[in-house]
Amino acid sequence: MPDERRTPKPDSEMSSSDRIVKSILKGLYEGRFVAGQRLVEPDLVSQYEVSRSTVREAIKRLAAMGVVEASLNRGARIRQLSKDEARNVLRIIEVIVGLAARLAAENIADPDGRAQVELALADLLSASKQADRYEFVRQRNRFNRTLARVSRNPELEQMLANLQVHLVRNRLVMQPEDRARSYAMIGAAVLAGDGDEAERQARAHVRRVVGMLDDVYVPAFIGTGNDD
Repeated sequence: MPDERRTPKPDSEMSSSDRIVKSILKGLYEGRFVAGQRLVEPDLVSQYEVSRSTVREAIKRLAAMGVVEASLNRGARIRQLSKDEARNVLRIIEVIVGLAARLAAENIADPDGRAQVELALADLLSASKQADRYEFVRQRNRFNRTLARVSRNPELEQMLANLQVHLVRNRLVMQPEDRARSYAMIGAAVLAGDGDEAERQARAHVRRVVGMLDDVYVPAFIGTGNDD
């Protein structure tokens, strides 16, 4: 997975299907696409000024990621998870993020790893104070993937990358100051090389989100996503 500290590839260097996938994912963050919404091929062809085959390729990729459900008879629509499915996804994420934090702490002596975690944490805490929801979720995802990368476990990094497709569209259930404090404690434990505490803090953070699920759940809570 590319290091997100680098300048992202400009749209001009992306394929047409890449641009559609990116646009729809960003639309989920921003609320332009919602759970249950149909993705009508002719509309997408017109909107993105591409061929029908390009739209179908993008939908195929989104279906493989779990973002949409596609069938021959019903077409494609944004996937919507039930509350139980959302809870199950978060419970898996708790374990994965906890392990990533533990292993990252155990490997934090690597100078490049430390620099990556410090940068990702600083950017996340900065984004947590801003009103730009898309930027916060992007930095949250980046922080989690950085932990997985520093853990030196490629399988873990890939699993987390796939799961984070399910972290797109829930409500921001924590107050910004509580969210920032929670991530700061995770980061501090990782940077201190304390694997036990890093895992404890990371898992406790996700458990708090799970505990708030009943209060904040609406049908579009998680189509494929957790904002905290």
